[in-house]
Amino acid sequence: MVPGTTPPRWELYEGMPCWIELITTDLERAQEFYSGLFDWTYETHRDPVSGEHVIAMREGFPVASLRAASGDQSSWRLYLATADCEAFAERAVALGATVTVPRNEVPGLGAKTVLVGPAGAEFGLLEPEESWQFDVGLPGTLMWAELVTIKAQTADNFFQELFGYSAEQFGTEHRSDYSVWYLGDESVCARVSMIRDFITESTKPHWLLYLGVDAEVGTDELVRRAIGLGGRVRVDPYDSSIGRVAVLRDPSGARFAVIDPTQAGDFGTAANYDPYED
Repeated sequence: MVPGTTPPRWELYEGMPCWIELITTDLERAQEFYSGLFDWTYETHRDPVSGEHVIAMREGFPVASLRAASGDQSSWRLYLATADCEAFAERAVALGATVTVPRNEVPGLGAKTVLVGPAGAEFGLLEPEESWQFDVGLPGTLMWAELVTIKAQTADNFFQELFGYSAEQFGTEHRSDYSVWYLGDESVCARVSMIRDFITESTKPHWLLYLGVDAEVGTDELVRRAIGLGGRVRVDPYDSSIGRVAVLRDPSGARFAVIDPTQAGDFGTAANYDPYED
């Protein structure tokens, strides 16, 4: 099953990342920050049911949406594709998830719902409309996603049962609990087990989303640009097997990683350098 209209660079199957959404306490400042960082432009959509949402565009293609937060926390949210949002949500609940945002239709995007899995991290399901588009794998777009959790085995079991992922273990003796999830031969995302020394009572499981860096700019320069725009550095730039990475917070506190995939080095995941909490 290929839900929606597949974009030209890749095919979309159930369980693949298909959208990202910033929930922010300061929508106007967030737009300014990401526009300055990635040259995003915006289209504002207003719907009487789903409310106002802002679509971020890069060179004319949708890359993310931004919404005002109802609470006092800002965060990035990952959506996984499904051909039947309601049926998959019911299946997820039967496997131990809890629905936090009921199914709703977003014009131009599709039907979506938000859940918290049994490993404690939030994720979304999206049943794309025929008109759905989502640019990935380029500067200013989603490059990779990691689920960071202390309940590693619970997360593996849940998502593998829900979407049929297969898994492969990677790492070194000090960072061995890193599992990449696949659909067929296609890597989908990864699960990282939290390092116990970094965990406090307030530590929460979360997804870490990696956004692409233009190689002509570079990760180090992008980090300097982010600081000038009001962002904060959580993890200084370092080389990993998938590129040169840094972890940032935007001005309202939402955590995300940036990566230049042309600069690959030794194995490493930003999640194991990030102390999880401020």
